[in-house]
Amino acid sequence: MKRIALLILALGTSVCFAQKDPEAKTILDKAAKQASGYKSVTADFDCVYENLAEEKSENYNGTLLLKGNRFRIDVDKTITFCDGKTRWAYLTESNEVTISPIEASNDDAPEEKFMSDPMSLYTIYRSGFKYVMGETEEIGGKTMQIVELAPENIKKPYFKIKYWFTPNNDLYQIKCFQKDGTRFTLTLTKFSTNQKIDDAELNFDAKKYPGIEIIDMRD
Repeated sequence: MKRIALLILALGTSVCFAQKDPEAKTILDKAAKQASGYKSVTADFDCVYENLAEEKSENYNGTLLLKGNRFRIDVDKTITFCDGKTRWAYLTESNEVTISPIEASNDDAPEEKFMSDPMSLYTIYRSGFKYVMGETEEIGGKTMQIVELAPENIKKPYFKIKYWFTPNNDLYQIKCFQKDGTRFTLTLTKFSTNQKIDDAELNFDAKKYPGIEIIDMRD
């Protein structure tokens, strides 16, 4: 019964997004334009996965280094390196790396987009979404503006994405609402731009991991 109730709520919420709100678009456009000018990004973040049906949640924290289309993400005992075309996912506990091509899709959920192209979170609204203004929320002494997105394709596994933007048009938090009752929240707890990042920090070097097992999934 709980799952049925969650599905009904999801379907009901998706109907509320009947437009592309010009005011919401202005905020999204400003944030995307500002982000496109960043030469580099360093950030600390928290991830929360919630399962409402099972009343469970998992919390992780991580770090992001980004320079152009190259980045490194450290989270949940996994270090992900990417050069814009190829991704190296290194599992620290098993000393194993999986190499795979980036195959980003418009069907990807926000957490998947973050792991293939972190800055795409600023631009996903441009295709396949409706959006409206949400309320403001005071967090850490700052007034955050909330914008809510809904996919135009109702067959998507998620029915809503909420954005929290700082007064400086930076992304502070994003929350994805899945139809199965799960929720994913990404919060940027520390965010700096245009800092110097050594290229060596963004390159995966197998020589640094003696005995590593390499799983290459490229053609």
